[in-house]
Amino acid sequence: MGINAIILAAGRGSRLHPYTEKYPKSLTVFGGKTLIERQVETLRAETINNIIVATGYKREMLQMPGLREAHNAKWETTNMVESLFSGEEYFTNDLIVSYGDIVYEPRVLRTLLASPHEISVIIDLNWKTYWELRFDNPLSDAESLKMDCAQRILNIGAKVSQIEEIDGQYIGLMRFQGNGVSSLRRARAHLQKTYRSWMEDRRVENAYMTDLLMEMILLGIEIHAVTIDGGWLEFDTVSDYETACAMMSDGTILEFFNPDSN
Repeated sequence: MGINAIILAAGRGSRLHPYTEKYPKSLTVFGGKTLIERQVETLRAETINNIIVATGYKREMLQMPGLREAHNAKWETTNMVESLFSGEEYFTNDLIVSYGDIVYEPRVLRTLLASPHEISVIIDLNWKTYWELRFDNPLSDAESLKMDCAQRILNIGAKVSQIEEIDGQYIGLMRFQGNGVSSLRRARAHLQKTYRSWMEDRRVENAYMTDLLMEMILLGIEIHAVTIDGGWLEFDTVSDYETACAMMSDGTILEFFNPDSN
């Protein structure tokens, strides 16, 4: 059985309004292609053809040839983890999970595919340059990420007050192989019955993927960082989108992402 890839595309994308008023966030057009088209092309170029889209908002617009759907019927009141588990029937012993509002170069995916670890998470070491472009204060949006000398992740997803708490940034692209898939289920089950103060006021149904990864770490499950130096973009806000489009027009986009790389 080959690799399955689940793209998490259930959310409304309210921070991208008005661009997402009429269609889901992952159908935002960038450089003549939608975000999800770019991801699908990149996955298929590496012969990953079993692609599942976790849908929610305007699900009918994400019915695309060759793609399967896992619908999160509670998308309005839940978050990433619930969207992922709406596609649990597609969990195989080799699973890629990707956010629906990112694009990444083929080299990023190939780096992930080369990792031998049961749980591999893409981490951008050059995050600060990109965050300075996106935010007046990079620490206002950045999250904690600490690794040991073997690139095992020790902490992820917390708010930060100083740059020393950050070794890199999580981009929303990861892979679970073998026991890593059962660890995914185990961590979610444990999170459902355990209060975690670091989740602040979020209910388990509103857990982020970083909450789930941190739960794995607390359970003693090893998560390995697969490091990159740029080569991706996130489209979370109007500013993200308009900045990326402006850079595409003037050619400066290549400092962060090459839309034509292979």
